[in-house]
Amino acid sequence: MKLIAYGDIMSGGTSVFISTTRVDGGKLCVSFSGAIRIDNPHLHLQTYIDELDAQLAKLNVRETELDFTELRFCNSNGFYVIMDIAELVYRSTKGPVGVLRLSSDDWQQETLPILIDIEEPIVGARTIFRERQEL
Repeated sequence: MKLIAYGDIMSGGTSVFISTTRVDGGKLCVSFSGAIRIDNPHLHLQTYIDELDAQLAKLNVRETELDFTELRFCNSNGFYVIMDIAELVYRSTKGPVGVLRLSSDDWQQETLPILIDIEEPIVGARTIFRERQEL
């Protein structure tokens, strides 16, 4: 699997939130881990979003996976950056999008469909939620 973009939010010299985008053949994998607790996550992640946009334009993606299973917390300001990343992925790729989420996490169960905009017919038709048990 080849890393095509990486973004993080640092606090005290340590990454507290990380998103990576990898590609393996025609499958794109975007993962989110850690916690977003700051007021302006775009300040830290805009370069990642721009790089992701540039890289996706070069790829022929047939399938996508958005993995939220290691995202422990996301404040309301973080919602916007996740919405921007999800919108970019949906706009720049074709094929099904699998959304991995924890079955026991109320936030992921209730909020991810809203952030991804599952009510949008084009988005809803491409999205498959996959549940994972917390380890």
